[in-house]
Amino acid sequence: MSFKKILIPIDGSVYSDAAIAKGIELAKLAGSEITLFFTIDSSIYTHTAAGASLSNLEAILKAEKEEVLRNGQQRIAEAGLACNVRYSEGIPGREICEISDSYDLIIMGTAGRTGIRKMILGSVTQHVVANAKCPVMSVKAKE
Repeated sequence: MSFKKILIPIDGSVYSDAAIAKGIELAKLAGSEITLFFTIDSSIYTHTAAGASLSNLEAILKAEKEEVLRNGQQRIAEAGLACNVRYSEGIPGREICEISDSYDLIIMGTAGRTGIRKMILGSVTQHVVANAKCPVMSVKAKE
């Protein structure tokens, strides 16, 4: 199996940083094309305080998306590779799985949570591993 097209979902966390590092390593070995993917989590709108300005929230989320993607692109460029970027708005795990059939491999960071922390916090990576239409590599990062 070749991994010509790698999808790396990112959110600006140390977990996605670890996924980018592993993606760079693999892309260099396999001659792969990397796509960074950022999802503006639509569930944030349901957790917004009453009276909060929706336009301010949208501006903040857009700025975060642009910064996270720019930083990811920069890291990949510094490694001598090019990358594509994609973004969406929705539930991150669902959005990643929705486009997974266009890729040969997804590389995601994970906190490696277990037990009650996993039940309370949930896991985007776990959802993607269970539902993606292509293989998923989970990269553990230190918190």
